[in-house]
Amino acid sequence: MNSRKMIHYLVLVSLLGLSGCARPHSEVPPPTGAPVGAMTLRIESAWSRSTAEIEAGTGIVYMSITNTGTQAETLLAAKTPIAGAVEFHIHVQDSNGVMRMRMVDGGRIEIPAGGTVILEPGGLHIMLINLAEALKSGTTYPLTLKFERSGEVTLPVPVADSAPAEAVPMQILPGSFEHQTP
Repeated sequence: MNSRKMIHYLVLVSLLGLSGCARPHSEVPPPTGAPVGAMTLRIESAWSRSTAEIEAGTGIVYMSITNTGTQAETLLAAKTPIAGAVEFHIHVQDSNGVMRMRMVDGGRIEIPAGGTVILEPGGLHIMLINLAEALKSGTTYPLTLKFERSGEVTLPVPVADSAPAEAVPMQILPGSFEHQTP
């Protein structure tokens, strides 16, 4: 190929590549039911405790979710490729004073406007069921959260032997996910 044809080829390839980047942000529709700018969520300290090989069937996810918006938000569902099922659970004390783990009533987690919901050991948490393998400390896996107003958000969940020492903030705006460094 001569140099003139090569230049034309490179210009054409560059223009085609740039055409995919030229769409203005305003053309990106917000998630269904989420007016632009109406909802902001902040997810911090998402993590899973490592599991032994014998416990490979289940795992738990912890985090905090803050809703700085003016409308309540609802966490409807979660999914990850490393588990066959994902459910929202809570520990409750029965009539005999024994702590028992139960599915959250209605299978949804409400995050009030201006409020924070903390998913923590001994309380509300996300349960990973039928894990493909044990959760090993130092690894990370993706977790997709489906919110009623803010849509779906996929975030990295690190696996550790204990809770992270410092919060790792993640800002969620309608239709987007942005990981912010502390």
